[in-house]
Amino acid sequence: MALFKTEKIAPRGPAGKWDVLISEQMCKACGFCLAVCPVDVFAWRKAPNRLGWFPMYTAKEENCIGCMLCYQICPDFCIDVSPKNGGAN
Repeated sequence: MALFKTEKIAPRGPAGKWDVLISEQMCKACGFCLAVCPVDVFAWRKAPNRLGWFPMYTAKEENCIGCMLCYQICPDFCIDVSPKNGGAN
């Protein structure tokens, strides 16, 4: 997972055309992504990760519109958002 994205992705697209990956083993459960997401993609895990935190996970990836707010707000760079194989068009 890249630390910074060099390519420009359209800030919003149709729902269901985005892959949202979270590195749950690095997540410190700050909840910023959950708070900033406008379409309710994230939820809390019920089991702790190796750090002892209860990390976020992608509960409703089909809701994602590719706004990238979660990617931008994550302080630990745990989230990657990219177009699915068919593209975001």
